[in-house]
Amino acid sequence: MRYRPFGATGKAVSAISLLLHEAPNMNSPGAWRTLAFCAMENGVNSFELTAGSDVLAMGVGEALSAVERRLIFLGWRLRGTAAGKMTARDIAESVRGALQRTRAGYLDVLMMDEAAVETLTPDARTYLADLKNSGVCLQIGVVGDGPVVDDCISNDLFDVLVTPFSLVSDWQARRRIRDASAANMTLLACDPFPTTLPSAGGARTEGDRVPRRGLLGVRRAEPLAGMGGYGFLQDTAGWTNEDICLAYALTEPAFATVQVTAWRADAVERLAAVCDKDLPTSVAAQIEMARFGQVAAQRRA
Repeated sequence: MRYRPFGATGKAVSAISLLLHEAPNMNSPGAWRTLAFCAMENGVNSFELTAGSDVLAMGVGEALSAVERRLIFLGWRLRGTAAGKMTARDIAESVRGALQRTRAGYLDVLMMDEAAVETLTPDARTYLADLKNSGVCLQIGVVGDGPVVDDCISNDLFDVLVTPFSLVSDWQARRRIRDASAANMTLLACDPFPTTLPSAGGARTEGDRVPRRGLLGVRRAEPLAGMGGYGFLQDTAGWTNEDICLAYALTEPAFATVQVTAWRADAVERLAAVCDKDLPTSVAAQIEMARFGQVAAQRRA
């Protein structure tokens, strides 16, 4: 496992971290305790627990109590609903329950999704600042990639951003990463495995082959036509498509850690092993070609 600094906190976190939430067949504290122990045995020291499951908090808390608290980075995520408001009381009850069940003493970061941030009442925002000042929650963060997140980047209340990033992330996602870095936010990546891949490249059409006269002589009408494709995700020897996607996300230096979700010990072990591997140079080049091919396809559309 490799480790990276978590902003200016002085803590080092594992290159991958576990995002944990309710899951099938994980209905006892013992199941979560076993998973957390497996993660720690593979070098993972950063966990983010989603509010709403007592057995999750209790099981992970039992595992974390076996090591020194300062060696563990613990986050707690609040989820909002469009129909309701997130009040100071809601936050206080959730944080109190988290600390009671995990016995962590404090939270390294209190995360909120976009729905939670969007429905914060004025007293809730004041209470978040109080949580930081009191040391109960050392930092406050936001999760997402929408306009609510863009507003949070310019708000001093928020210290951490968790945002999707993968090998198909567009210029808007990359712009958001730059903006958050410039605002001195600590960044975490999530969703490194794209569920779908855009069509890129492909066979050149007759129109692509029509030459045009440019300043440097004859050139194709579409210089990027036919470039790239994501076939290498299936064809790279010794690498699975998930390995490549995760390894690519790990190459982005702006991220302190990449969040993954896994509920089986073998999956945690496999993902942790990727952190010690360097993405082949040829694959990195093919990813860039596929991205340019995607741009070319969009221009032709």
